[in-house]
Order: sequence, then structure tokens, then C-alpha cells
Amino acid sequence: MGIKNFLRKNYLWLILFIGFSARALFYLFVAKIYYGTSDFYVGGDTSGWMICIQNLIHHGTYTMEFSEPTGYFFRPPGYSFFIGFFYLLSGENTDLCYRMIIWAQIFLDTISILLIYKIVERVSASKRWGALSALLYALYPFVIVWTPIVYAETFSVFIVLFSLWNLVRHSRKRHLFLCGVFLGIASLTRLQLIFVFPSVLLAVLFHYRNNFYAVLKYVSLITVGFVITYGWWPARNYFLHDRLIFSQDLSAVINWDKDYMGFMDYVFAVKTDYQPQYSQIVNGGEHVEWPPAAYIVKGDSEKLALVSKMCHDCGYGFSAFIKNEGLRKGNLPKDSSCSAEIAQLWSELKANQVQYNKANYYLWVPLGNLKKCFFKNGLYKPSTGMVYFASSVLFGYRTIMIFLGLSGLILFYWMKKKIPLLMKIILLYFILWYFWNSFVYRNMEIRFLIHADLLLLIPAAFLLLTIVEKIADRKKSVQ
Repeated sequence: MGIKNFLRKNYLWLILFIGFSARALFYLFVAKIYYGTSDFYVGGDTSGWMICIQNLIHHGTYTMEFSEPTGYFFRPPGYSFFIGFFYLLSGENTDLCYRMIIWAQIFLDTISILLIYKIVERVSASKRWGALSALLYALYPFVIVWTPIVYAETFSVFIVLFSLWNLVRHSRKRHLFLCGVFLGIASLTRLQLIFVFPSVLLAVLFHYRNNFYAVLKYVSLITVGFVITYGWWPARNYFLHDRLIFSQDLSAVINWDKDYMGFMDYVFAVKTDYQPQYSQIVNGGEHVEWPPAAYIVKGDSEKLALVSKMCHDCGYGFSAFIKNEGLRKGNLPKDSSCSAEIAQLWSELKANQVQYNKANYYLWVPLGNLKKCFFKNGLYKPSTGMVYFASSVLFGYRTIMIFLGLSGLILFYWMKKKIPLLMKIILLYFILWYFWNSFVYRNMEIRFLIHADLLLLIPAAFLLLTIVEKIADRKKSVQ
């Protein structure tokens, strides 16, 4: 009886402890095995954020590369500023800065568990639903694995949850304003989160469609807050650097030169994955296998063989990837590259797909992307067989939670005959981002879907709680 009372009074602290422990233990004992390297905390994008903020601190200009005009627009500064705080706090010691960021992200993600609980409790007045939602998030593997990586995922999750917490509070106008402010910061941290902003506005318009004053208050305050934070990024780009850029321009970095970007643009017009073609080009470019859809236009077969070999031999961007694989000593000199010609060939090949293979381009590839969003089942390069098995199980769990979340939304409406504002936002963001990612952006990295996935844990918890309560009621009636 004493243990039950203790758990009843301290369940939230217990969930927070479980969540913090899972993240800390993964960082200290598992991450090195899971990622297959001792410097797992530094990824390919980490240096970009770091270099941008270092240039701002030491030279007064936020840029990735001073010699490249596009360097000013490499990444929006949300996560770079987060890194910069710890860079200064560590005495400009990069390695110490990274270690501090990891622990900061572990703490922030633990606070995110609390935010999930508070958000659900606020909209439902149900501590059980809030607790189960928090527990699902605390143990959600695709959140845990990102906490020890110096990437924007953990920080952006915290920011967007803090924004939604201010939205559901809405006891004062300042909370709606803060919702917009932090939605802007979240979008500057991870660009895909910009889709939360229209999701919130659309949900408000539908939810308060019979109350003009409420719509005006919500939309105006949230929009002003969003514009104040996110808006200064395109304003800075236009007034200081004469280019109106709302998102980013990666071309300042050799890896994202026009030859590689042209390849990616074409391959996602034909199929849902850039493998095995990417590896085949890196390893020689002579025997690159393409699906039948790539050969629908006469002459494209020869053109594909030519451009694939050119990517390997004189592609500026590809030379960096070839070097990273240890297959060449240095990057190709830019003036020796044929990237412009390569990009033109990829553009012509894509145009043929758009014009002559419309069904594949506009329907079958996007639907394949959508299927991949739901059913991706493993890592590209698992470090060991055990990691491959574990990742397959975890991806299966992710798929189950997505369908539980969608089913939970349906069940809630069926039982309550209404959908709260929060649930409308969850559904709209899921639809908008999954559709955009599948049909327009077409780059199926699961980390880009993490925010939509974790919000679905809330209706998934409602479904699971309803099932448990129904079973408990049946047992009581039998007794």
C-alpha cells in the first residue's frame, strides 16, 4: 500500500527520472556501439552550424564561407546560436562545448517530457492521459538516439513543445504571442517546423470558425510573434546581402555543389532512394544501375551512363564524397570540374521524366515516399548485425506508434464528437509535412519526420489508455 501511494503521488517524477536515465545511459554506454564510432556526437552537419557561429563570434559575420557569396545563407541561425552559447561558456573549447551541449540536450529533452504532460493535462484535465503520453515520449527511441548528437533535433523538439505549451495555456494574450515567437525560433532551428505555423493558424480558423474575435486574436498575436523571430532571417538576407532567401542555400559547401544537387534532384524524380546509384558513382561511375522508369525516353540510357561517369571523374561535389570514402587524396580543384555540364545533364534527364513519365513522377514516386515515411525498416549503414536487428525492431515500433496515433485521433472524435485545438494541430501538421515531404521535398530522412511522429504519441496514449480502462471496467463488472 505504501508503494502504491508513493507512486500515485510521485508518478511524474518517476517518469522524468526514467526519461533522464534512459537518455544518460544511452549516451554513456550505448551510443558508441549504436553509431559504431567514438566521436558519434559529431555528424556531417555539426561543423556547418559551428563554423557559422564561430565566424560571427570571431569575425562579426554569420557565414559558412567568406569566399562564397552563398555562405551567408548556409543555415538559419537557430541551432548555431544554441551552439554559440556553449562555445562561449566553454571558453571557446570546441570539444568541451560539444560535451556540454550533449548534457544540455539530455536535460532539455527531460523537460520536454514534462511539457508533453503539461500540454495534455491542460487540454484534457486528465492526469492519466498526460502521464501515459509523457511515458511514451520518455521511452520513445527515436527521440533518445538524437539526444547525444550535436544536431538540431532535440533542441527543436523542446522549442516546438514550449510553443504549443504557450498556445494551450492562452490565459493571457502574451502566451499566444510567445507561441508565435517560439514557432519562429523552432523554424530557424529546423526548417521543416515552419509547417507547424500554418497548421496552427488553420486549426485556429477551423476551431473558432464561429467566433471572429477569437480568430482575430489568435491569428494576429501568433503571426506577429512568428514574424518578429523568423522574419528577421529573410530581412537580414535581403538588406545585408541583397538576396531574399527565406530558407537556406547549401551551395557554399563543396558537398552540395550543383553536380551532386542535380543528381539528388534527378534520382528523387525517378525513385525513392539515392542508393545504390550514389555508391556506384562514388566507386567508379561505370556500372550504375537505374530502374526501368529511367529509360522511358530514347537516348536517356546513354546520357545516364555519360553523366554518371562524369560525376565520378570531374564532379566537384562528388569529389568530396569520394575523398570521404578514402578513394581519392583531396577534393577536385573547382576550376578543373565539369559540375555545370553535369547539372545541365541531370536537369535535362529530370525534364524528360516530368514530361514523358508523369505518372511515375507525380504519383508513384511520391506514393513510394509516403510508404517509406510509414514503413521505413532500418538504418542505411548499421555498424553491426545486432544494431541492424535492433534498428529494425525500433523502426517497426515507430510504424506501430504512428498508426496508434492516427487511430487515437479517430477514436477521440468517435467518443467525444469533437476534436480539441491541439488534436487539430497534430493532424494538420502530420498531413502537411508528410505530404510535402513525400510529394515535393522527397528526401526521406526519418529525423525530418520526428516532430510529427512524436506529436502522434499524444493520441496514441489516448487510445492505449481507453483500451486499458475498458479492460479494467470489464474486470470490475465480472467481479
